[in-house]
Amino acid sequence: MKKKLIGSGLALSLFLGGATLNSTSAQAAPLHEKTIKIEQVSTDKVEPHFWGMVGKAAAKGAAWGVGWVVGEKAAKSVFGSSTSDSSDYEYNDVKSSFDL
Repeated sequence: MKKKLIGSGLALSLFLGGATLNSTSAQAAPLHEKTIKIEQVSTDKVEPHFWGMVGKAAAKGAAWGVGWVVGEKAAKSVFGSSTSDSSDYEYNDVKSSFDL
């Protein structure tokens, strides 16, 4: 019993000592400050890319349209069509179904 107690105490002291050593030896990395050179750029030479914007808008529109068509077809294949085009219902049959 005495050996187990001493062995446990020794193991615990080694574990806590190692944890303390590791936490005290951890430091932040040294900071090296550098100057940043900023140059003034004239905005006169900057022109918007008109055709790039047009192409981007066209691509977004095409992607939206394709997504719409694919989504409609997927919804119909999964859930089926919930609309009925036939008007074969008799007015009195429909009215009597809602009467209590």
